[in-house]
Amino acid sequence: MTSAKKLLPLLCVSLILSACSSSGSNKQFVVVPPSESQIESSVKDQVSLTLNAFTPVAGQALPNQSVLEAYKNRGYDPIWIKDKKINMSIYKLIDILEQSYTHGLNPIHYHTGIIKEYLTLKQPTPQQLAEMDVIATIALTSYAHDLSNGRYEPQLIDPNWQLDAPNNNWKDLLYIDSATDMVNSLPLLAPRSPQYQVLQKWLVYYQDLAQKEKDIFVNAGVPLSAGDEGPRVAQLRARLVQLGDIRFSTRKVNEEQFDIRLKKALIRFQQRHHISADGAAGSKTIEMLNVPLKTRAKQIAYNLERWRWLPSELEANRIWVDLTNYTVDMHLNGELTSMKAVIGKANRKTPVFKGLMTYMVTNPTWRVPHRIARENLLPKLQADPNYLVKHGYKVYSSWSIGAKELDSTKINWKAIREDKLAFRFEQEPDEGNALGQYKFMFPNKNEIYLHDTPAKHLFREEDRAFSSGCVRLENPTEFARELTKGSKQFNDMNNSLKSGSNTVISLPTYVPVYLVYFTVVPNANGMLEFRNDIYQRDPLMEEAMGYAAFSARDSI
Repeated sequence: MTSAKKLLPLLCVSLILSACSSSGSNKQFVVVPPSESQIESSVKDQVSLTLNAFTPVAGQALPNQSVLEAYKNRGYDPIWIKDKKINMSIYKLIDILEQSYTHGLNPIHYHTGIIKEYLTLKQPTPQQLAEMDVIATIALTSYAHDLSNGRYEPQLIDPNWQLDAPNNNWKDLLYIDSATDMVNSLPLLAPRSPQYQVLQKWLVYYQDLAQKEKDIFVNAGVPLSAGDEGPRVAQLRARLVQLGDIRFSTRKVNEEQFDIRLKKALIRFQQRHHISADGAAGSKTIEMLNVPLKTRAKQIAYNLERWRWLPSELEANRIWVDLTNYTVDMHLNGELTSMKAVIGKANRKTPVFKGLMTYMVTNPTWRVPHRIARENLLPKLQADPNYLVKHGYKVYSSWSIGAKELDSTKINWKAIREDKLAFRFEQEPDEGNALGQYKFMFPNKNEIYLHDTPAKHLFREEDRAFSSGCVRLENPTEFARELTKGSKQFNDMNNSLKSGSNTVISLPTYVPVYLVYFTVVPNANGMLEFRNDIYQRDPLMEEAMGYAAFSARDSI
C-alpha cells in the first residue's frame, strides 16, 4: 500500500464539518472510514488533476507549481486534515480570502465558494476530501503570492514598467508544518510600507462608503466662490464632508452659504488633487469632485498593486524619483533632501525601474542619443547648418571609438534622411551644455540618468514633463554634495568643478535608485492625493485588473 493510500482512510475517520462561517459549528459529523477498495483517488493523484482544473485566473502558473512541490516535500500528506480532523483554520482562511478585496484583489480568484461547498458535505468521499485539501492549498498559495508580489506581471501590462522585485517569502509559507500557522502568517506578507497601509485603509473607507451611500455630486454651473449661496453650495459642502475634507461637526452652519470654512476645505481638496488651489469651484474642480467613489476605489487598488511590485522592505539609504510628483527625494543617513525634477514628456516616458547609482561625472560631455539626434537635432541642422557650431557640438563620422571628427558646415544636412543619419554628435562641457555641470549615473539598459540642466525656468512649472526621458534636477550641486560629503570624492568634485575638467568620480557608497509611478499617495496629513496620470498608465491597470465573467464557449 502506498503512503498516500495508507493515509486516505485516516482522512475520513473523524471529520469536523461545520456551516460555512468563521466561527464554525459545535455539531460533529462522524464519517465511517471507507475500505481500501473504496478509495478512488489519492492526494497525489488529486494534486495533478486539481492543479490542471484550477489554474489561477490570469494565468498565474507560478503558485501552482509551488503547490505541487510543497505536496511532494510532505510526502503528499494533506495540509488541512490532521489527527483525523479538518483543521478549523480553513474557516479563517476563507474569511481572509473573502476579504482580499480590501487589498484591491479579487476574491473570485481564490475559490472560496468551492471550498465552502466541500465543507458542507456530510459524508465526503476520499476523492472529495483530497480535492478540498488541494483546492484550499491552491487558494492559500495564490493569495500569498498575490499579496506578497502582486497578482499581475507589470511588463505584460506596460512594457515601460520594469520595476518588479519578487521575493520568495510566500513560498516559505507552504513549508510551515501547521495549517494554522500558515493562515496566521498570511497578513505578514503584505508590503510593510506605511504608505501601503494607509492606502489600504482608505480603500476600505471608499469601498464601504460606496456601498452605504450614494455619491453626492455638484451640479454643473457657474464657478462657486466665497460669498455665494444656494443649493449647489450645499452640494459642494456635502461632497467635501463625504470625501473627508470637512470633518463632521455638530456646529450649526448655513449649508447653502459659501463661508471661509468651506473655502479652506475646498483648497485642501484642490491641493490633494493637484489642481489650482484658488478656493473656488470651477469646472475642473467640479469635475474632480464628481469622480465616483467606486472609481476612486479602483484607482487606490491599482496603486496597491504597484506597491506589491516593489521590494517588501526598502533600503534606508535610497534615491526616490517620484515621477507623478515631479520630485526626487534623497534618503541618506537618516536625513531627507527633496528637490523638484523634470521628467520625460508623454511621448518619451521616463521608465519605471530600479538601478544602483555608482558614479557621477562633473562637466560632462553630452553624447546625443541616436533617437534625439534623428528627431530633434537633424531638423534644426536642416534649418540652420551652423547650429552645431553655435551650440558647442562636435560631429563624428560614426559611433566607433576612432571615428573622425567632421566639419559640420560642409555637410549637406538637407540631403540626409532621418533613417539614414549615422553621425555621432557630442556637446562639449560649457554653460549651454544640455547636461549642465553634473551627470549622476546608475547604469541601465534604458540609458536613463539624473543630471543638471541650463533650462532652470522649467522648474517654475507645476507639471514638469519636458525631457526626452532622463531626469533633470533642480539642485544638482546639493545632490552631489549629499552623495559625497565627508569623503575624498567631495574634494575631487570641487577640484574638478574649479578646473572645468571632465571628471568621473566613483561614489563613496553606492545608492539604490527607484523611479516610481503612483497616481494615488497619502500626503503628510494622511489624506489621499490623486495625481495626474501623466503617462496614462491607470487605464492599462484597469484593463488588466478588471474581471468580467465569460461563457465556456468564449474560453475555448
